Amino acid sequence: MERPKNVLDISPEHDREAADLSDERFDRGEFALRAIEIVRPRTTRVVICEGAARMRVEHGPRWGHPGEAWAMLAIPRHASKRAIALAVAELSGAPRAWALDVLLELTNETAG
Repeated sequence: MERPKNVLDISPEHDREAADLSDERFDRGEFALRAIEIVRPRTTRVVICEGAARMRVEHGPRWGHPGEAWAMLAIPRHASKRAIALAVAELSGAPRAWALDVLLELTNETAG
């Protein structure tokens, strides 16, 4: 079965990595919202869905609004901050390394 063009596969090989899973107690939706506010994906409305089976980002053009887009960030119950940061970095449009550095710094701030 072919994957739809509007779905970004965040990294199937990461599904098996322990770094992307965490039993740490934190509000994953709130963390994702703060991360999105930091990287501010231009002209994109983002919806956050918690409780997904795996980390997933879907996106596409916003019909009737030229130059605008929509995105959905699906976050699993045990997603790590790193996994969420990687997903949000995909939405940012900024160079991935920069976005990931900024978002992981957010991780350090929320830990303290």
